[in-house]
Amino acid sequence: MLKNKLFHSFLLVFLVCSGLIFCSYIPKTKVFGYEIKRIDVFSDIKSENTKKEIVKNVIKKEFVDTCPSGMICFEDYSVKKNALNHIFEALKDIHENKSKTRIAFFGDSFIEGDILTSEVRKVLQNRFGGGGVGFVPITSEIAGFRQTILHRFKQFNTYNIITNGKSNIPFAAAGYCSYALPGNLVTYAGVNHNKRLKRFNNIRVFYETGSKETISYAIGNKTTSFQTVPSNKLEAYNLPNIKTSQISFVFPSSQNLKLFGVSMEDSSGVIVDNFGMKSNSGVALANISEKRHKQFDSLQNYKLIVLQYGLNVVGPTTTNLDWYIRSMTKMVKKIKRNYPNASILLLGVSDRGTRQNGKYQTMNTIPLMIEAQRKIAKNAGVAFWDMFAAMGGQNTIVKYVLNSPPLANKDFTHLTFKGGEKIAGIFTNTLLYEYKKYNDKKAHNRAMGVNNP
Repeated sequence: MLKNKLFHSFLLVFLVCSGLIFCSYIPKTKVFGYEIKRIDVFSDIKSENTKKEIVKNVIKKEFVDTCPSGMICFEDYSVKKNALNHIFEALKDIHENKSKTRIAFFGDSFIEGDILTSEVRKVLQNRFGGGGVGFVPITSEIAGFRQTILHRFKQFNTYNIITNGKSNIPFAAAGYCSYALPGNLVTYAGVNHNKRLKRFNNIRVFYETGSKETISYAIGNKTTSFQTVPSNKLEAYNLPNIKTSQISFVFPSSQNLKLFGVSMEDSSGVIVDNFGMKSNSGVALANISEKRHKQFDSLQNYKLIVLQYGLNVVGPTTTNLDWYIRSMTKMVKKIKRNYPNASILLLGVSDRGTRQNGKYQTMNTIPLMIEAQRKIAKNAGVAFWDMFAAMGGQNTIVKYVLNSPPLANKDFTHLTFKGGEKIAGIFTNTLLYEYKKYNDKKAHNRAMGVNNP
């Protein structure tokens, strides 16, 4: 008679399950240089619970204006619901007075290299006029990657607010400061694929120095020079009679001369500056003094400042963003204070993917960051745009990566130029819709004899 060994099978299953559960409590470790990954038999359950916990803590929107179906409009958290009036009035003034309207995008590697902003610039310049790529620093780590200007340089020491933020180096709003070395040269050239970026019709050089220095620039075979104005503040020299597709500069090698950048622009229309810097959470803008922000705005007079941050803060295990809300609220208020003639628009973080249960999905903590940013906008009294929702919401980044051609890179975080064009199109459509609505409301109020705010 055969002995029943079914009990042994149950015992074996029990021992295996017990061992797996025990292993799930062992932290990651290395043996002979190889990482032994932690086994977590409850990962699916934990992932779902984490997701529910985050959704439960979402901060609900306090104000959303009427919006057409399929469009994600701007949310206005200003007291008078007029957060975007500065930019709308400025765009209107272009048609009436041939004025110049400047827009600045501050952000991280998501916009670095003129991704997204290049298409925003193109759409707005085609609609309202203007030309030129706007502000470009003296040196740039992504000069070879950027497609809206040809930029070459040599022999400079450059510092930035991320790696040198706690130093005494003076930074302008772009977050850079360069010092020329012997044998220096910097060249800017237009690009042929965009007629508004092909030639330079107006060039301004941003610097600061306490002494009189001679700066030389060459157009073709002709070399000209100008002398700096000694002062203790940021200055901008406007080169006279410029009509060229390429220009080169040679600067004196002097520690007294701080160099910040060059702006290529038209005399009227829209100018869009890209101040993207990788690894910037936005908090690093604190390393630029209020005095320099104000000096920069006195030369630029921005009408719209767009703040795009958050990708360097949110992660798969991010659960508490109180510190970020406090720091960024303070920073946004500082920007609002130092650029008093500008509308401030905070962008919610874009979609970001991470590998979960063997496949890429939207990071569970993205909704938490979006609501944290919405709270920052509310605390600072500025406008907010939910870029995640505008992109398409959950798992859009996966679709972007798999699209042909790809709209996002395989890090499931950063956009390709095509992806930047797509989101820029959504953004500008929204901006122009809000602009039309603003003008229609003003026209209606005038017809009714109501004073517009």
